[in-house]
Amino acid sequence: MTRPVLIFLALAGFAPASLAQDIWDDPGGWETEWEADGALIAAPFAGEPVQFAVTAGFSANYVFDNGTGIGFSAGAEFLRDHPARPDFSGLLPPGPPGGGAEPPSAFSRLGRGPAAEGSSPRFGLDHAYIYIEGGYGELRLGSDDGIGVRFFEGGPALFSAAGLVNPDLDPTGRLIARTQNDPTGPASKLSYASPRILGLRAGASYTPEASLESFEDDLEDALPGGIVPELENVVELALNLSRRLPQSGLRLRAALGWSRADVGYALQPGLYGAVETWSAGASVEQGPWRAGASWLSSDNGIAAGSGDYTAWSVSAARSIGRLDLIAEYAEASDDFARLDSRAWQAGLAVTPEEGWRLAAGWRDERLTTGALAPSASPAPRDSRRGIVVEITRSL
Repeated sequence: MTRPVLIFLALAGFAPASLAQDIWDDPGGWETEWEADGALIAAPFAGEPVQFAVTAGFSANYVFDNGTGIGFSAGAEFLRDHPARPDFSGLLPPGPPGGGAEPPSAFSRLGRGPAAEGSSPRFGLDHAYIYIEGGYGELRLGSDDGIGVRFFEGGPALFSAAGLVNPDLDPTGRLIARTQNDPTGPASKLSYASPRILGLRAGASYTPEASLESFEDDLEDALPGGIVPELENVVELALNLSRRLPQSGLRLRAALGWSRADVGYALQPGLYGAVETWSAGASVEQGPWRAGASWLSSDNGIAAGSGDYTAWSVSAARSIGRLDLIAEYAEASDDFARLDSRAWQAGLAVTPEEGWRLAAGWRDERLTTGALAPSASPAPRDSRRGIVVEITRSL
């Protein structure tokens, strides 16, 4: 635990929540900003009882007299995730009879086979893109999240990094619920987001080749021939709605997303076709109450037979001053990998001061792995439960 503790001591020493400054007071009009976020997770019942993630970013922008802004943003990430589930992907045991591994699903990135035995902290680029923004919307070019992730809406979450759904870090390596329409990861792409009109905004992304480096690196040795499915020509479309009803004070948010990608796999050219994915999410907020849900369905790119991936989640929260009481439930299934998951958690989160957030709760996870061969018996249900604690710091 020494390294994560030292990281948090360093973060705590930074000054207040946002560091922004003008590097030239008048001529030029350039503004720069530094940001940093850290998360430390403790889950004594899990296979990886201590995890952490630290991100740091820098951005600069220039605003012209007509209101148009240009700029760039870059960030890096240093983290320790579960060794079997880097960036949500991974192989889950037991594998096929006779050993080896099954190819993973094209969208969910989940497969069956021997899990990784060890891990070490990883460091890498989180994002790096340039942009132009004005009255006609925003255009981005570079390594960045797709429009499906940027426009995502869902219910309140107890944990920021160790989420029950769409987790950045997974202490047990057994969570498989993902409702963010994210087929590419932070790959090099071109994205456009329109201005918000009557609360509605539209967006699109195009990615020539999906960036799944960590996914590929951790699965190459386990898969036959070291070859993984490759996603190309990825198109993403999304809508986002944000409206506040003046009379009732009710805040509504909603999102709808669609993506399509070509899938290549040299070992079995006929196994995969194009992968198509739909997603939706919504939330409502009034006074101290918040609630929301999210859903995703993908054909996983399987050309013949059943291989769908589906996931959904619901959650609700009640604020009492600086304290939030939050409950969540999520389900997911991958027909190709023969995985089925149900999980829930409930707990509380508090913000003692600006930039700090402490959360703790009880989590219950159940993962069922089906047989990969007709003659084989399905594995028993894997149930894990216990307390999860998360400390986050934003600068």
